[in-house]
Parts: sequence; structure tokens; C-alpha cells
Amino acid sequence: MIAAAPHCATLGAWVAQLQYAQIPDDALRAARYQLANIVAAVYASGRDATIGQVLSGLPLGTGPSTILPTGVRTDPASAAYVNAAYSMAQDFDDIIWMGHTSHSAVFAALAVGEALQRDTRDVLTAIVAGNEVAARLGASCFFGPLNGQMWTFIHLVGAAAATASLLRLDAIQTAHALAIALAQPPFALQPGFFTPTSKFLAAAIPTQIGVQAAYLARTGMTGALNILEDPRGFWARFAFIPLPGMLAGLGELWLIQTLTIKTVPACHYFQTACEATAQLLAQRAVTLDDVVAIRAATTKLGFEVTNFALANTANLGPSEAREPLLTPVGAAFDLGVTLAIMLTAGGHGGDHADTAWMEAHRATLLAWYQRITVVHDPALTARVLDSARGVKAGRAALAELTPSKLLHLVRSYRAEYRSGLFAVGELRAWAAALNDLRSRPVPTAQNGALPLYFPNRVEITYRDGTVLKAQLELPSGSMAAPAMPALLRTKFVAEVGGKLGAERAANGFDAICAAEALSLASLVAQLTPA
Repeated sequence: MIAAAPHCATLGAWVAQLQYAQIPDDALRAARYQLANIVAAVYASGRDATIGQVLSGLPLGTGPSTILPTGVRTDPASAAYVNAAYSMAQDFDDIIWMGHTSHSAVFAALAVGEALQRDTRDVLTAIVAGNEVAARLGASCFFGPLNGQMWTFIHLVGAAAATASLLRLDAIQTAHALAIALAQPPFALQPGFFTPTSKFLAAAIPTQIGVQAAYLARTGMTGALNILEDPRGFWARFAFIPLPGMLAGLGELWLIQTLTIKTVPACHYFQTACEATAQLLAQRAVTLDDVVAIRAATTKLGFEVTNFALANTANLGPSEAREPLLTPVGAAFDLGVTLAIMLTAGGHGGDHADTAWMEAHRATLLAWYQRITVVHDPALTARVLDSARGVKAGRAALAELTPSKLLHLVRSYRAEYRSGLFAVGELRAWAAALNDLRSRPVPTAQNGALPLYFPNRVEITYRDGTVLKAQLELPSGSMAAPAMPALLRTKFVAEVGGKLGAERAANGFDAICAAEALSLASLVAQLTPA
């Protein structure tokens, strides 16, 4: 029997052979949209003086690659590092199935592309390569101790793949670049992620490592090509139940086409809660005197993220008088804070995630916060699982979840998080939700994209007895949603225009949408302060 090739070798061979002409139009469109969105996220954070002060302390040398919000030029690994830190700070990024891949895939590609003077087609190809490899690695660890943005290790391979593509490494060199990047994987610890500004570095550090790994592979450094599957290797540390099948489908299923941008600077799990709140505010104005209570029903992911944020907030008082952290990080991971901002401002953009704005509105934010209750609804979580059914590997993973494996997961999550996957009082609701899931058709592509459902429901109770409810399942920032391109343009002009001016921002957005017609130097110049 012929032994299967190590997974890094398979991934490396695919990255090395990937050419611009092989990438479908919808995947290239997604790459342009992702580039525009993450640049907007950088400029949103760049307006916050606190964030700029924190990131200004890095010692940087000179070089060919640009740090976007400042225009400073440095070496490619450092430029990718700082841009990724800015893009992470306000949580205004995007997601694909499965992972927040843009921090590394885009900024490694941009920085290295500038350094090597590659054209924009090469950079878009590298962005796609980084996304496809990084997202699959995240999906392979879906049943593991980390999730979402805490999958910081995906940026190791995202940056390494993008850099290897631009360096034009061969299949063996690219495989070693991935293996070198994974040799000593950093990962996020909750106390350093959910409240302090060290969260800004979650993508930055592994992105820098990934860029350097590809350069090292070019010089002849080697890595363990079986680093993923070795019994002492990556999956043994980062997955309760590894899902190697999630690495399949390269060149057949383009995960970048599941792109969903954030329309609010907060956790992806909260986006539809904010949109539902906006719908309710459009129906009837709210004031603190008018409202008795707000109830936000969310998924298990949204519920646990909020709990993690609360557990790691140092200044919490008793539950009846809890005081949340009013910072960009606190606003991103506590659904109560996110909705309090919506109710205070009547909307939520990069200027509302600004530390100074939140401090100026502290009293009102806290008053709204005390009226908000966040609960879990298993039916909403089941709809998230429904998204996995739209991907062949996702369907296979769900089918493999036998009762014994499920019991192993329950025990593992309890030991890791000191919380359970299932609450006793939710068992009946879970049974109904899973039964409904079985009756649904398998999700299919819409507008050239697979939908990722992350539903939320918001209910506002007024003093006069009126109760208004709204529930949304698909974020409007999904490529599968028809309004997404217009929303992205609005976001880009608003956030980038705060620094470059509305006209330059609008021109910059148009330039990204027609990136292949421009040189990379011209494109970067349009996205950088003069």
C-alpha cells in the first residue's frame, strides 16, 4: 500500500501550482472585496488615538512595504505584522468558512508583493491561496479548544502560503514553508484576548512568523511535513477530534466565496443582532425612559463569547451592577455592550468603537447595558450548523459525530472552558432544533457565494406594554446577500474617508474593484496617506 502524502505536502503542492487564470471569477471578486474590507478595518482602527499610541511603540527599520494608516515603509514581515494588528483592533474584519483569514492572507500578500514588485494579479492569487489554506486548517480544528479569532494559528499558514505564492516557491519549498510556520504555533489565551489590548496581536504575531517561514524555506530550511497528523503534532494539541477531511476540495470548492464582511465593528456572531436592532429602531424610536428591557437571543457561540468577555473583565461588580469594559475589545466581544452602543448612537460604526467616544457616553451606555439580557437559543445554533451542510466536508464532519464522539466533546469542553455544550434545561429545545435541521434542504450558493448563517433575535419591551421583535439569519455583509457590495462601498468610504477624505476613499474603492488594471504600486499609493 502506498502511504498517503503528508498533509503539508498536499497543501504545498496546490499553492505552488495555483495560477491566476485557474481562479473562478467569483473567487477573484471575493478577494477584491476582502482586500477592500480589511483596508477599511485598518483605517477604522487608525482613527482611535489609543490604538495608534499602543502600536507606535514598535521599533521598525526601513524597507519597501507600506503600513497603510501611517504610510511608514518597512520590511515586509513588519509591515504585515503592523497592518494585521490595526485590522484586528476594532474587530471590523470579515470571515470565511472557517476563519478570520484576511488579516494574514491580505497583509502578507500586500507586503511581500510590494517588496518583490509583483503585479496585482500575483497579489490576488496569493490572497486566494492564503485564504484557502488557512480556512481549511481552521475547519480541521472545529471540534477543538479554540474557535473563531482564537484560531490564531491559521495565520501561520495563511501568511506562509501567500508569501510562498509570491516568492514562487516550488511544491516542496512551499510544503516546508507551511511546516516551518507550524513548528512552534502561538495561540491565544483567554485573559490576554477578551479584554486587554494585547488582543491586537492575535493575528499579527503568527502573520509575521508565516511570512518569515516562507523566506526561510526559500533558503533551504526544512520543517516536519507530517506536523499536522503526527501523534505528537499539531492536531494532537489543537483538536479534540481532528477533521483532516476539511483540508480537501482545493480547486473545487473555493472557501473565499463564503466571504462575509462585518457591517458593525464587533464579533461576527453579533452582526445579525445589530441588524435586527437597527430594524427595530427604524420601527419605533427608543429612549431610556421608554424601554423596560431588551432580550437578545443568540447562538451558543455568541452566548459563550459574551460569557468569556464577562469572565475576563477585571472591573466587574455584582451581576446586578456589573460594569463592562468600554474599549474596542469590550465592545467587540460583549453582546450587551455592542447593543448598548447601537441603542445609544442609533447605529454602530468605527467612530463608535473609538475609546474616546465610549468614554464620553459612558453613563448612557451603562444605563442601556443594565436593561439588556443575553440568552442562548438552540434553534439559532442549529441554523449555524446548517451552514456546514452546504460544504461537502462539513456534511461529512457532522455525519461522523457519533454519540461516543459527542460525549468526548462534551467532556473536553467542560474541562477546557469550565462550561458545558448543553444545559439541562435546553435539551428539549435542542431536540426540536436538530429535528428541524434534518428537514431543511442543504444550503446552496446564492449570488455566486455560499451563505454562512449566524442568526440572532432581539426583543424590545416598552413601558406601555408594546413588544417588538426582529430576527435575522444571514448577515447582510455576506456575499450571498444582494446588498453586500453597496454596504462594503459605504463602509469603505466612511472608514477610509475619515483619513483620506471621501473622494480619495471612493476612488480607492473603485481602484480595488478594478485591481488587475493597475500596478500594485499605484494601488497601494491610492490607499495610503500622501
